[in-house]
Amino acid sequence: MSAKEKDRFLDEPEFELHPDYPLPDVDDPVMRPFWEGARQGKLLLQRDRRDGSVHWPPKPPYWKGGVLEWFEASGRGRIYSYVVAHEPFLPAFRHLLPLVLVLVELEEGPRLVGYMVGVKPEDVSFGMPVEVVFRRLTDRVVLPVWRPARGGSS
Repeated sequence: MSAKEKDRFLDEPEFELHPDYPLPDVDDPVMRPFWEGARQGKLLLQRDRRDGSVHWPPKPPYWKGGVLEWFEASGRGRIYSYVVAHEPFLPAFRHLLPLVLVLVELEEGPRLVGYMVGVKPEDVSFGMPVEVVFRRLTDRVVLPVWRPARGGSS
């Protein structure tokens, strides 16, 4: 793994997941490519091969006659909206508080929900440039999360 690829993953000590931590179904046939990409440090989206329009959430392969393809997105965007959670909606998230939940508008257009890392809640703002980074939860589950963009712009 190159230094650039390694930089896409959070450098953090291993931690034990709370038994109630909700994990995504990485074997779901529609979402499987997205989760496989995340394991490789890639943010994958779908687009229409005919007109290039980007689709989120992912659609099944037969949608619109099978014209969708997966591609690697830039991983850059801006905070469209956010909220700071001070109470855990699940006990499994207590260690993350305060948690900055964000709606990120990607350069490619779609808006993805996630959470911020590496920033204090008081330093988050609407329109803030962000970039994706990946947090390894298990051997199979790698979660895209967001951090302030290096260099301050996207």
